[in-house]
Amino acid sequence: MFYTRWILALSAILALIAVPWPALAQMGGMGGMSDVFGQAMRSTQQGPKAKTPADAISDAQKKLDDVDPRVRVAALDELAGVNNAEANAILMRGMSDNDLRVKVKAIDLLGIHQFKDAVPMMSQELFLRDTPDVVKLHLVAALGEIGAQSGMLPVLTFLQTQTNERARGTAVFALGEIGNPKAIDLLTQIVGSDKSPMVRKLAQEALAKIDGELPSVHSEEVAAQRNKEHEPTYDRLAKLRAMDEKLQAENW
Repeated sequence: MFYTRWILALSAILALIAVPWPALAQMGGMGGMSDVFGQAMRSTQQGPKAKTPADAISDAQKKLDDVDPRVRVAALDELAGVNNAEANAILMRGMSDNDLRVKVKAIDLLGIHQFKDAVPMMSQELFLRDTPDVVKLHLVAALGEIGAQSGMLPVLTFLQTQTNERARGTAVFALGEIGNPKAIDLLTQIVGSDKSPMVRKLAQEALAKIDGELPSVHSEEVAAQRNKEHEPTYDRLAKLRAMDEKLQAENW
C-alpha cells in the first residue's frame, strides 16, 4: 500500500517539476498538493501482470548494457516494483549513465524506493557544475522522497542558490517532506518575502509538516508502521490463521 502511495507521491512531485506554473495556478494553485495526489490516485490504473522480482532483475541486467538509451530506460522500468539490494544496485549504476533519460529514471526510482544509501551520491551530483538543471530538479525531488535527514542540508543549500520559482518550489516541498526543524528559519523567510505566491504557499505547507500540523507522506507511513507494531498479538495470529486457511483451501 505504501509503495503504491510513494509512486503516487513521486508522480505529484514530478508534476510540480514538469507542469508550467501558470498551468498549476489554473488548477487551483498549490494549496493543496493533496489535490495533485488525489488526481494521481484517481488516474492510476491496473497494469499488466508484473514479473517476478528475479525475472525483472535479470531482464534489467541484460538490457542495461544496450547501446540504445530507450532500451536502458526500459531496463530500469523493470525495477519499478522491485525494491531490494540487487535492484537498487542497478539503479545506482543507472545514475551514472550518460543519457539524461536513463539518469533521471534511475534517480526517480531510487526516490520511490527511499534508498538512503543513494543520498551521498545524489547530494554530490546536485552540486556538480555540469549537472543539467532538469537533473538537479529530479535529485531534489528524490531527496525529499527518501526523507533522510542527511539530505536536508543539500536541499537547503540548493534552495538558497536558486532564483527560478520551479526549482525553489521543488526544494521547498522536499524540505517539508524531510521535516528537519533546521529548515524553519529559511522557510519562514520565504513565506514572508518570496515573490512567487505558489512558493510561499508551499513554504507554508512545509512549515505545517515540520510542526506536525499537516501530515507528510513520511509521517503517515511512520504512524501506520507504529500502529502495525502495536497491533495486539491475537489480531496478528487471527490474520495468520485466516491466511493459512485460505492457502489450505486453494491447495485442496
